[in-house]
Amino acid sequence: MRHRTKTHLLTQEEVEKLFIRAEVGHIGSFGKDGYPYIVPMHFVWHNQKIYLHGLPKGEKIDNIKLNPNVCFEIDEMISLLYDGVENPCDVNTEFNSIILQGHATIVEDFDEKKIALLKIVEKFTPHLKNKELPLNMINGTAVIGIDVMKCVGRYYK
Repeated sequence: MRHRTKTHLLTQEEVEKLFIRAEVGHIGSFGKDGYPYIVPMHFVWHNQKIYLHGLPKGEKIDNIKLNPNVCFEIDEMISLLYDGVENPCDVNTEFNSIILQGHATIVEDFDEKKIALLKIVEKFTPHLKNKELPLNMINGTAVIGIDVMKCVGRYYK
């Protein structure tokens, strides 16, 4: 294991802040063919859980129903670190990232689903947060919840 993998860990507070400010994460699931499938998605962090939303049919939904074990990754590149660098191989990147493993479920509970969708609206379209969500939109949207089993945040400066 590389040295900085052990020493450049985000604190729990820094992880929480990154979960809140990041807009896109990548969910990785396993297909029936055994290959990983990764999709970038908007998400919200609520009650120590990741929530995603989308169409109720598709490869990620099929994969989660087949195998609920998923990974989820968030990263933010802050800058390239190349001042004073003369060798291209010595350029580095300032970043923050989170990699987690968890169990994904398709949220069936109406109240949990509605709350997750309201949190997504609040995060991405705060000017619409006081609007009522139409019942047909709640019922017609898939919400995926990820219970976090293992989570590691890293940084480099």
